[in-house]
Amino acid sequence: MFYSRVLLKNETEIKKYLQDNHYQKVCEFSFYDLIYINKNGNSITDDTLKIRVYYHNEWKNKNVLVILKKAIFTNGQKEDRVLLRKEFDMPESAIKYVEENYEEQYTFAFKLEKSGVQYLTGTVTIWLEDIVDLGTSIEIGSENVEAIDSIIQQLDIVEKLDLSVPEYMYKKLNIQ
Repeated sequence: MFYSRVLLKNETEIKKYLQDNHYQKVCEFSFYDLIYINKNGNSITDDTLKIRVYYHNEWKNKNVLVILKKAIFTNGQKEDRVLLRKEFDMPESAIKYVEENYEEQYTFAFKLEKSGVQYLTGTVTIWLEDIVDLGTSIEIGSENVEAIDSIIQQLDIVEKLDLSVPEYMYKKLNIQ
């Protein structure tokens, strides 16, 4: 699946687009990610380790996840390669797991908080999200790159992100 994320000027516009194009609300979510950076890496996008803790979770997974993934950008589209996805019952268990298995390679960088709603129609999924210190954005996911580009062209956007959200926020917050 390919993904693109854009920052929105107007949340009302995307809500009208979703309604006009018969997107169905799938679920609501709210979580924070503890973002770790690779001590030897060049980019958070290249190598992201995070502990995700859900405040509100309607998906079929536990409320705490450890995720290690690589984001690959090609022609403005992102494709995620999940290298590790492990579920936990408590944040403390996930933190202990990361400390025991990744402390030599990764260091904690910052906390990222999101809440939003997932929508679906046909072959396209849209996540309408509010990201603390970033604002309103959407992530569009589809196997069809042209469908993603078509949606973006119909919206009045502030910016299309060519970095993962963790890396974008890392740079925006000027964490060093």
